[in-house]
Amino acid sequence: MCSAKSRAVALAAQLTALAGSAAHTEEFSDRIRVRITLPPHLPDGRRRALLTALAGADRYGHDVTADHSVIWVEVKVDDDGESGVAQDPTTARPDRS
Repeated sequence: MCSAKSRAVALAAQLTALAGSAAHTEEFSDRIRVRITLPPHLPDGRRRALLTALAGADRYGHDVTADHSVIWVEVKVDDDGESGVAQDPTTARPDRS
């Protein structure tokens, strides 16, 4: 399973490439949030890539003001620091307790 930190770094890189500006990352005890300000217009290809990136997050949102538009994504952090994403059932190991 990927760590929450590595997922957040990957999402930040994807959003940075799409928006053309640096993403901002905030770490909390239970989640990592990545925010980025979007340019006024995204071409269709980048808009589709943005939707694909959003699908890789546990939560996401879009804040719009008169001045700018911000996309944020969050990755949940479990107590062991791992991402809260469920494993694919074909690769998950059975519980042997």
